[in-house]
Amino acid sequence: MGYKALARKWRPKNFDEVIERANNNDLGLCSYVYTTNLKQANKASEKLETGCVAVNTPVVAVAEAPFGGIKQTGYGREGGSMAIKDYLNIKYTHFGYSYE
Repeated sequence: MGYKALARKWRPKNFDEVIERANNNDLGLCSYVYTTNLKQANKASEKLETGCVAVNTPVVAVAEAPFGGIKQTGYGREGGSMAIKDYLNIKYTHFGYSYE
């Protein structure tokens, strides 16, 4: 019985190549970024096409924060204040200037 590597080596040319490759799929639930550069973490979070981004931690889901994805992982959020919006019905009422 032989053993094989779980992941092959890949050396990206630049930051944009990493983001492009990460976004090149039909899923978008969570992304994980590990870096010591806060500006780069911010930039990655903005460019990654996922519903959640965890920076320097494997933990992404907490009760206070909205959790959900985009693309084929579905739209919508659970948890946090964003989750309640799926259960609300918004009504718009416009009154004219003529009152009796």
